[in-house]
Formats: sequence, structure tokens, C-alpha cells
Amino acid sequence: MTESGWEQIKQTIPGVLTESSEFVAGLVLNFVLILGVIVFQWNLIEMVVIYVIEVAVISFLFLTVALFTPQPVADRNEDVWKREPIPLQPISSLPPVYWRNVKFVGNKAMFPISLFVMMCLIVRNRIFELASTLRLSVGVVIAGIVLFQLRRVWRHFIADESYRQKSPKDAIQFAFAPVGEMLFVMFYAFIPVTFVIVGGVIMADIDLPSRLVLLLVYLVPIGAIRA
Repeated sequence: MTESGWEQIKQTIPGVLTESSEFVAGLVLNFVLILGVIVFQWNLIEMVVIYVIEVAVISFLFLTVALFTPQPVADRNEDVWKREPIPLQPISSLPPVYWRNVKFVGNKAMFPISLFVMMCLIVRNRIFELASTLRLSVGVVIAGIVLFQLRRVWRHFIADESYRQKSPKDAIQFAFAPVGEMLFVMFYAFIPVTFVIVGGVIMADIDLPSRLVLLLVYLVPIGAIRA
């Protein structure tokens, strides 16, 4: 292999490893969830609470970062995106916030906030019950989720002040990713698996699987879609 070929490989490998790190982290998180079901006997409510918290953390962090991005949104034709943004800097140690970003993010945030509130209302009684008896293992996973998402924010927006070259739409795409992911999980994992299980129980007279097997049957395809 020529020297130029080796140089190209040396430049390509770090980029590939960096871009694949989130994929690997997704696999690790799904493995942890499977391990929690098997070893720590997590129930469905604990799984839902972990997922709701993950969605909330992602939305909060990236919607907050969107307030600090000074570049205009490319597909917006309003005059406000053609002018220089007006900075608001209530805290001198933090980057300035832009008023046009506040309105843009506020409008975009209505859907994820409504979705989060709806999910909390669905499991509100069990959330209070779980909060009083929260297992250490669940708390460790939640802490891991927060640290991982902070790392993503740092990597994509904070390191080298890269947020200066980003628009609020760039950050919102990260915040909205769990919404699209949830739709994929619903239509390509939850509904098909439920259909197969119910069909097997009714038509083939198969006994309903145990709690452990049932959760794993859902987790494996869901984890594959999420990764």
C-alpha cells in the first residue's frame, strides 16, 4: 500500500470511530436494559420511567442549547432570520441567548412538551410509587443517561464553541430524534410483537410467556431499532 493510502486510512479511522461511538453507546444502553430485566427484575413501569426520563433529558438539553446558536435557519424566509440576531446575555459567564431563537424553540417545543406531559400522566401513579422505592440500579442507569447526553451536547455543540456555527434547527433535530424513534418503535416493534403474541395465544392456543420472556421479546427488537 502506498504512503498516501496509509495517510488516508489514518485520517479516516478516527472519524469512523467517533461517528460510531453513539451507535455503540445505544447498543450498550439496550444491553443494560436487558441486564436490568434479567438480573434486577425490572418491571414494565421501571422501563417506561427510564424511557420517559431519557426523552426529557434529551429534549431539555438540546432545546436549551438551541437558544445559544446564532446562525439563521436556512429554510426560514422571515426577515428576522435575514438580520443580525439581537443577543440577550443575562449571565455574563454564559453565551448570549437570541430572542428569535426563544420564539422559534418555544413553538417547536410545544409538541415534545405535550408528549412528555401525556406520558407522565399515563404513569403518574406508578411514578410516585416508584420514586419512593427507586432501586439503586435504576438510579445508576438514569445517571448514565444524563452523563451520556451531556457528552453528546459537549461533542456536537460546546467543544471548540461549535455552537457558533450552528442554527437552532441543528439542535432541535437532536431534541426531536426520540419522537421519530418512538414512532418507529411503536409501528415496527411494539405493534408487530403484540400482534404475534396475541395471535399465538388466541389462534395457536399457546400459553402467555412469563414476565421475563415477555419483556425480552419486546426489548430485543426495540433495542435493534433504537441502535
